[in-house]
Amino acid sequence: MIVLKYQKRDEARFISHIDLLRHISRILLRAEIPVKRSNGFNPHALVFFSPPLALGVTSMAEYLTIDTDMPAEEVLTRFNASTPNGLHAICAYGCEKNPNLQARVSAADYIYPYPYREIDFSRVVIEYQKKGETVKEDVSSKIFSARDEDGMLCLRLATGGVNLRPDRLLATLDGIYGIKGSVTDIIKTAQYVAADGKFVDVDDILS
Repeated sequence: MIVLKYQKRDEARFISHIDLLRHISRILLRAEIPVKRSNGFNPHALVFFSPPLALGVTSMAEYLTIDTDMPAEEVLTRFNASTPNGLHAICAYGCEKNPNLQARVSAADYIYPYPYREIDFSRVVIEYQKKGETVKEDVSSKIFSARDEDGMLCLRLATGGVNLRPDRLLATLDGIYGIKGSVTDIIKTAQYVAADGKFVDVDDILS
């Protein structure tokens, strides 16, 4: 198993998760990376992703798991030689088995386009449309921390099975700051797995 850590930015941030699956399949074919397939009546390539990214958000820390016997460095080189603009692998990790990041990742850090200041997140209600209806949701329990990241607001949000989409928080933050933020200015910088009551960076799990 090889896990690629890759960036999704520039034009690529507007590729939906469903379309990303197709793009990655084509990249692996062009790169001639041999991918193992599942058994059974309808075999499929054994390729696995970390939790989906909201459309328009830039990410510096996405993960792609590939079941292949090709060495990690060769996978990294071939992948980058075959990717379109905006998709670029940063590093490759070799794993004995699938780390199952889609199920295990439970938090991610996002830098927002606002200068850092202390905010009371003990009660945060967001409002969004779902299936034509307005939904109001208290998301306070899904905001794990806030910190100063080079003068900008960085929030650690729930992701994975329990999820807070970073774009849905924008309108609430707009109201707090009094300025209009854009989903295209949000940057995901890290993803985390919960272990022993604390969050561990996926890079540390894989290395």
